Amino acid sequence: MSIDAADEEIVDAELVEDGELVHAASAARPLVDAHTVLMPGEEVPTSGDPRTTYTERDLYVSEETAQVLKEAEREGSPQRRTAMRLFETWCAEQGRVAKPCTTATSTEYGRHLMAKGLKVTTIRHYMSLIRTSMPPGEKPDNSLFLLLLRQYRKKNKRALRRKEAFPLTLL
Repeated sequence: MSIDAADEEIVDAELVEDGELVHAASAARPLVDAHTVLMPGEEVPTSGDPRTTYTERDLYVSEETAQVLKEAEREGSPQRRTAMRLFETWCAEQGRVAKPCTTATSTEYGRHLMAKGLKVTTIRHYMSLIRTSMPPGEKPDNSLFLLLLRQYRKKNKRALRRKEAFPLTLL
C-alpha cells in the first residue's frame, strides 16, 4: 500500500485455475457531496457507468479564464460583499465552512437571521445574495430555509409588518 492509497482503485478478484478467465469488477466509487443526505440503512450511492472518466483537461480552466473569473468575483456589488462578510464571520464563529457552504449551514444561517427578528424581505434578500455567491454547481438547496421562512412569516409580527411609502392619514 502506498502513501496515496486513497487514490488507488480497489479491485475484487478471484483465483482461478490456469486457462479459466473470470471478469473482475472494479469497486464503484461513492457519489456524495455536501448536499447528500442518507437515511439510516441507506447505502452510499455509486456510479455504475465506467465510461465516464474525466481527465485534468476536463477540470481546469486556462490562466486567462481564471484571471477573468477572479476579477469578476472581486467586482461584486457592495450589498453582496457585505452579506458575504457577515455570513463568513458567522460561519467562523460557528466553526462552519462558508464557501462553498452546505445546505445545513445555509439553513442554520437563515434561522440565525430569523432569530434576530428581521423582516422576511430582508432575510430573503440576504440569503439570495449568499446563495448566488457560491461557486457554480455548489449552491445550497434552499427548500429547508424556505420552509422555515414560511413558518417565521406566520408567527412573527415584525415579519408581516410593511413600511408604507405614503402612510394614510385621515382628514
